[in-house]
Amino acid sequence: MSDLLSASSLLMAIAAILFSLWYAEIAKALETAPRPYKEDNVAARKIVTSVLLAKALPVAIMALAVAIIFTPDAFKLGTESFLAYRRSGYAALEKYDAVRTAYCLVTILSAALAIYMWALVAKLWLLRKQLS
Repeated sequence: MSDLLSASSLLMAIAAILFSLWYAEIAKALETAPRPYKEDNVAARKIVTSVLLAKALPVAIMALAVAIIFTPDAFKLGTESFLAYRRSGYAALEKYDAVRTAYCLVTILSAALAIYMWALVAKLWLLRKQLS
């Protein structure tokens, strides 16, 4: 289990680092206001497209991949914990495992990052469309 936690944590850390490095550019691109004439939006559209394809989309794909890869095991652990609690009540806490809990937390955070990044990708995509 600790190998699984190490792998998921490492991949989540990479996604989080890329997110933190590129978030400022993503946010700046999202502040772009479309102008009334298509010709005035050419440079802005190039910037938004670049940020979308080179920054937002890779992080979104990576976070989603991490979440998809590790969710089945996290779901299994959560189900086992719930069933143990249901059988034994608070006595199930005697079998508490911080590594398993951390693994589930990393998976949940990966899913949260993926959801947020895909929302940003959608916003950038719509903005790009408005700039056309």
